[in-house]
Amino acid sequence: MTREPRRPADPDALTDDGIAELVRDAAASWTMPPVRLDAPSWRERVRGPRARRVATARGWFGRVGRAASAAVALTLVGALVAVVLTRPAQGPGKIPEASPNASPGATSPLPRLLVNGDAPAPLELVVQTEQGDFARVDLAKGVIGGALTGARYGSDLRAAADGTMVCLCLSESLDVDGSPTRAEVTLKRYDAAGMLVATTPIESFSGEPDPRDVGRFIPDQPGHVFTAMSFSADGRYGFVGWSARAHPAWKSGIVVVDLLDGGIAGRLELPNGSTGDENSRRVVAAPRIVGSTESNGRLVARSWYEFSPPASESAYYTFGSDVFQVRFRGGGWSDLAPVPAAPGCGDAVLRGGALAGGGRWLACSREGSSQTVIRRLAPDGTLLGDTDVLGPAGIDGDATALSLDGTSLFAWNPATATLTAVDLSTGTTRTSHGQTARIGAGPLGGFGDWLAPAASAKSLLRGAVVVAPDGSRVYAIGVAGGGGGHESSGSSGIFVFDAATLASAGHWDPIADFVSLAVSRDGRFLYAAGMPGVDAAGSSRPDQAASITVFATVDGGTRLIAGQLGSGIITFRSPALD
Repeated sequence: MTREPRRPADPDALTDDGIAELVRDAAASWTMPPVRLDAPSWRERVRGPRARRVATARGWFGRVGRAASAAVALTLVGALVAVVLTRPAQGPGKIPEASPNASPGATSPLPRLLVNGDAPAPLELVVQTEQGDFARVDLAKGVIGGALTGARYGSDLRAAADGTMVCLCLSESLDVDGSPTRAEVTLKRYDAAGMLVATTPIESFSGEPDPRDVGRFIPDQPGHVFTAMSFSADGRYGFVGWSARAHPAWKSGIVVVDLLDGGIAGRLELPNGSTGDENSRRVVAAPRIVGSTESNGRLVARSWYEFSPPASESAYYTFGSDVFQVRFRGGGWSDLAPVPAAPGCGDAVLRGGALAGGGRWLACSREGSSQTVIRRLAPDGTLLGDTDVLGPAGIDGDATALSLDGTSLFAWNPATATLTAVDLSTGTTRTSHGQTARIGAGPLGGFGDWLAPAASAKSLLRGAVVVAPDGSRVYAIGVAGGGGGHESSGSSGIFVFDAATLASAGHWDPIADFVSLAVSRDGRFLYAAGMPGVDAAGSSRPDQAASITVFATVDGGTRLIAGQLGSGIITFRSPALD
């Protein structure tokens, strides 16, 4: 607490209203630094370097309003699922009713494995774990393997069609003030069985603490070195974005790795960024490739944030992004130039691409206003116009997807089940509302809402909206509760839309608190990863492990549930599964 709460005149005569007032006052007095771009969040900073990445998403599970209800609420998910998939589905996404022999009111976590009919494909997946590593999931057995690489959060892995894998694996060391000053990137190769077959050191990057703050406590505890990994669409190259402080500048660039031989194919150096003036500190994140343009062009975005005064517990923050266009051919870079109309688009650039006639577009997020901004630029770089799409507050993740033909951007609001399609050439929009399905919180959940009415629902989503491989449908995760008083509000299921018309094509009930989606490469099956520690409604369920539910896209029937996949969050690395 940051101040003394108000107290009733007679502490020995507390009424219900007086208790509620004290709880509201205590909750309102909590303050947290804002979420920053590609830098440790407030949850990360209060933990050690090794544990901070592990706990990033777990912070969402805390409750204000459901502290009372979590202790006594009964979960129906286990009882319903106890007989799921042993009988034909009774509707899209529905679990069959319990058999007469089932114990009324019995509760249990999701089963280890239940299959309805023929097994879906693929049955072997590689997922990203909560610690930032990767693991293999065998859906035929309902089991998850151990950590594949031993890498840190920020690594990236690509699986080939033959099952072999390559990892741009990150390790960090030499912490100062809770943040590493050294980052090392290694290329690791794995065979189809997941065995390590080769290791190639790629590059190491070193950043220094700001010399102005040595021996001085800075509440923000900014990082010193950052990296961002990705792969080219054809799988030939790996990209290692990096940014390191060398006061008074932030140096940054991208290293291109030839995945055939592990050699360095090219290096791109970006203009230096500032570390801030005497009364401010600026932190510059690692650059990322956010899209392609005509003639082998690439759009590179580099986010930053600034806070002032440096030593203040209540510093003022500003956010922004630098965007560059550069030609990329054969692993080499040329013709680097800033995109002049990009500043002001938003706090972070999510993606970008080319417009007909040589123009460009950017999709940016604005954290403070929960908006996605689509900015269109003329061939000469001048601004054509902005299209704002309102999104939900408290959603951690990218809720946009590009149409298969690249002409439209789908922006999803999971709290209101609203899908907006933005025509990238004109900026015009079309909007559709899914069949909403709010999960009831019950009377005690409602009591929690009353105690903390100002709190916002918060949800972790990785792959919140995906497009079918043939471009015909859009699948999206719904979040129940909207602006309720809980930090984890549960799932309202899967919403299905026709990609061409935006007509609602179905709604599939949640089996778990879904946080990540992927679709099979042939489009026949949709995979949904479920959060551990909670049920579908977001209520505390310590015995519930992470899960994967597989739906048949033809009718929304539940084809498989693997409900015991460990205690950590798992998410899909790609929207399409081979």
